Parts: sequence; C-alpha cells; structure tokens
Amino acid sequence: MDALTQMIAYGWPLALAGFVLGALAGGWAARKAAAADDSNARKAGPDADSLAALAEELQAAKALLEAEEREAGDVDVTLKDLDEAVKRANGRLKLVSKALKQPK
Repeated sequence: MDALTQMIAYGWPLALAGFVLGALAGGWAARKAAAADDSNARKAGPDADSLAALAEELQAAKALLEAEEREAGDVDVTLKDLDEAVKRANGRLKLVSKALKQPK
C-alpha cells in the first residue's frame, strides 16, 4: 500500500511530463505527415479521371437545380392562383355578409 501511495504522491509529475512529451511528439509527427501529403498532392496534381468525375457531378447538380427551379415555378403559379381564388371568395363572403346584415 505504501508503494501505491508513494507512486501517486510522487509519480504524477513524471506521468504529466510523459503525457506532455507524447502530445508534443504526436503533434510534430502529424504536422510532418500532413506536410508530406501536401507536397505529394502538389506534385501529382489532379488527374483526368478525377476532373471528368467532377464535371459529371457538376452537370448532375445543375440538372437537379434546374428541376427544382421548374418545380418552384410551378408552385409559384399555383400559389398565385390560390391567392386569387381566396381573394374572390373573400369578396363574395363580404357581399353575402353585407346582404344579411341589412336592416329590414
């Protein structure tokens, strides 16, 4: 039990130093690996297959956007027609209400 209390009492600075040293070494290694990946990516450049795939994705996105715009246009026309019908019905309702409220 004494060994455990001594390790807890006096071992934490060593454990903390080990943790800090490990974090610094891991960060340094990750930065070095990221820099190597960036330099390899710059040297290689994009290939024709990836550019063609990107062009296809862009064309598909444009087609989807155009379809959504057409659908939104249809919804807009429907909403305008509905708004006009509601306004006409409101006008008729006012006329009927006025006719019912006339004094006899």
